[in-house]
Amino acid sequence: MSRFTLSDEARAYLAENARRNPVPAPQLTLAEARAAAVDLAWRQSAPVPVAAVRDTFAVGPAGYVPLRIHDPGPAPGAGPQGAAGTSGTDAADPAPAPAGSPLRPALLMLPGGGWVTGTAEIADVAARRLAVDTGAVVVTVTYAKAPEHPFPLPLLDCVAAFAWVVAHAGELGVDPARIGIIGDSAGGNLAAATALALRDAAELAVPQHRPAAGADPAVPPVHRCTSTHRPAALVLLYPATDAACDTASYRDFATDHGLTADRMAYYWDCYTDAGSRFHPLASVGRAELHELPPTVVVTAGCDVLRSEGEAFAAGLAAAGTPCELWEYPHTVHGFFHSDGVLHDAAELLGRLGRTLPALLGDRASL
Repeated sequence: MSRFTLSDEARAYLAENARRNPVPAPQLTLAEARAAAVDLAWRQSAPVPVAAVRDTFAVGPAGYVPLRIHDPGPAPGAGPQGAAGTSGTDAADPAPAPAGSPLRPALLMLPGGGWVTGTAEIADVAARRLAVDTGAVVVTVTYAKAPEHPFPLPLLDCVAAFAWVVAHAGELGVDPARIGIIGDSAGGNLAAATALALRDAAELAVPQHRPAAGADPAVPPVHRCTSTHRPAALVLLYPATDAACDTASYRDFATDHGLTADRMAYYWDCYTDAGSRFHPLASVGRAELHELPPTVVVTAGCDVLRSEGEAFAAGLAAAGTPCELWEYPHTVHGFFHSDGVLHDAAELLGRLGRTLPALLGDRASL
């Protein structure tokens, strides 16, 4: 008998989700699917206040990249925090840290949603919790969405966002050597791909909707993925790593467990075409996995993506990359954003809060 079985909580969650969303996902328009994706309040805990939240943007090779910054306030030992964040509400801008304040870590958050629906709103509750629990400045990326913007555009946005955090580290009060990346599902794919692209200084063609005057539309410009720093750590929550969609967990949980095999195949079709589907920065499980930062891979037992997450963790370890595999055998895909109704989600958030400071190089927390 398989050890991957649904808990009573997970069964109740799936039933309630089906009640609230009676129209099957394949029958929704893109606009309807994107609207449904942000209807999370019923399954999330209340958002915790942070010192400040502000929206800004990076500039990538294909345009502007929206960013949302959750600032937890000055690092421990920096002295009084000031008014922002002490009243139970968020400020628009952080209170200035006292002179000589310790630099803080940062966490780039990449939401999931099949490369199709992920936004900063989806990740807001988790971003706030992680900022408060870890002391890291959390920067959430609303990258360009497929199918309107297929591979490699979402990846290029994530690379640009990471480079932006590095370039603005002084302004943010963070240590550029202590910037990690966390992503769930498609966001986990993009987190791994961002680290790989920066490791290799990958060169990627940038599709142009409106080529510049005089440019040959058949020859898109090439962008080189670079930054003065590379990610300090990765957290990959049930990541999508291989477009083949042919593992044991795809067969075992193809239907009736939330994310279906057919829906995941649809997401891959939105993100990639036949020529890019198995590119190592799309199907990241096919990349060389050496010289990557310490990584935590999280799997949900009753999830079509479980087997490839396990394989990715094994590949990292075989390549000499420090890696931990955290298994949650009795829950389903997407559980990270359901901490109000799933104990596993609340436990995972707490565990990340305890683990990330050391993973991001806080020696005092070791």
